[in-house]
Amino acid sequence: MNIMKPKINFTLGRFLIFLTAAALTIIIYAAHNKPRVHLIGDSTMADKPLDDNPERGWGQLFPLYFTQEIQIINYARNGRSTKSFIDEGLWANVYNNLKPGDFVFIQFGHNGAKSSDTTRYAPARTTYRANLIRFITESRGKGAYPILITPVNRRKFNEAGEFVDQHGDYPVVVRELAAEYDAPLIDLHARSWELFSHLGAEKSAELFLRVPAGVYKHYPDGKSDNTHFNRYGAIRICELVIEEMKAIDLPLVKYLKDGPELSDMGVGKVVGLDYFYNHEFKNGNQYHYTWEDRENSGFYELGNLFENCGAFIAEVCAEPTPEELARLSIYIIVDPDTPQETTVPNYISEKAIKTITNWVESGGVLVLLGNDAGNAEFEHFNQLAQNFGIHFNEVSLNRVTNKNYEMGKFDNLPDHPLFENITKIYMKEVASLTLAGNAEPILMSGGNVIIASSKYGQGLVLAIGDPWLYNEYIDNRILPADFENYSAALNFCKWLLNQAKRVR
Repeated sequence: MNIMKPKINFTLGRFLIFLTAAALTIIIYAAHNKPRVHLIGDSTMADKPLDDNPERGWGQLFPLYFTQEIQIINYARNGRSTKSFIDEGLWANVYNNLKPGDFVFIQFGHNGAKSSDTTRYAPARTTYRANLIRFITESRGKGAYPILITPVNRRKFNEAGEFVDQHGDYPVVVRELAAEYDAPLIDLHARSWELFSHLGAEKSAELFLRVPAGVYKHYPDGKSDNTHFNRYGAIRICELVIEEMKAIDLPLVKYLKDGPELSDMGVGKVVGLDYFYNHEFKNGNQYHYTWEDRENSGFYELGNLFENCGAFIAEVCAEPTPEELARLSIYIIVDPDTPQETTVPNYISEKAIKTITNWVESGGVLVLLGNDAGNAEFEHFNQLAQNFGIHFNEVSLNRVTNKNYEMGKFDNLPDHPLFENITKIYMKEVASLTLAGNAEPILMSGGNVIIASSKYGQGLVLAIGDPWLYNEYIDNRILPADFENYSAALNFCKWLLNQAKRVR
């Protein structure tokens, strides 16, 4: 089979359908002020659970490459073919949400060939082709722009070390439709073939799941396959998609930013985030300072930074036990609930305080992120913190009115790894800290301690009077560009990981 990428000619038809980048941008902004990308596809593209899970779909990492001027919505689901995506109402959900100027990235082909499964079977030359045509025409009918993507390859090599294709006519049909319907094509099948062939049988395996038993909570029995990617593999596939976008000059390339800064300093280390003492729900989903929360209130961006450093992120969904904490290198407790936030809050018990204290003494790194008066539970939180010489004061400092962000600045920063090469950060409505024993101030303002640390046994405690590094204050979606909270968040992750021990 010829896997070479077909040349795409930008004809008059392409011009009329796709418009120029400038004209398209005008239309997008006229429609809803923020370009939107809808991803539809299968497990290779889909979002995966974050909790102690090494698997990632490339669509899950895709937003890391774009500025906040664009919104990316991932509708891809595990195990779906074009047929099941339509029959289960997933396409109807996308279609009903499409607006003029939106983009629809379409990647299927992994599951349609399973003839034994009538719910998914979609032969390449008939059902698959017809369904792709439907996605194209219905997207355009709503004023949206379909982008066709050939299926990413599975990993398979023969005895001679040559890469073996497993997708048959499916990528061929996508290429034919791109030419027939004058639709932009991202030939991920060709590009992944080139990548896997270049890496070879042994090195290409590093992009896919290779999970031993008894290591990850999400795969207690282990898992090894040649279809699903780990984070590194998903990033490599994202890079191929973006290279293709640039090659065909999609208007979206104007919103690209540099990809994530990757390192291996966190390899073997696990960062656990409390979901028990902070336990707020909205529309049936837990939110507010969680790894999954991508809104202003979440820690999605912070979780990505930890993972970019090679660490894994986990959720602590119940009162911590010695066994649970033994799996963690770092444990973050943020903004314990008040009765105003949760009807029956989970207060930090004496038993949990003893468990956590013993874990820190044996080498754990504990991060306590408070909040200002009226927005957090102080009594039980302080019973834990005071074991390490730290007390959160029920005050609210650095209050900011409206968008007067300069009122929340800290620019007299200490010589500390948390603030290396940083001149200005933002933090508002902060609880100050009172210190005793081994606790030492890191950041002070107006005589008040804002950030402190305490060495305890073989471990370390970091305390901050604010949740601070949640999404809206990391990625400058709200803050002016001269605030350096993103760099401070990266320093935060690196410094904690340097103090933490490996647990795997």
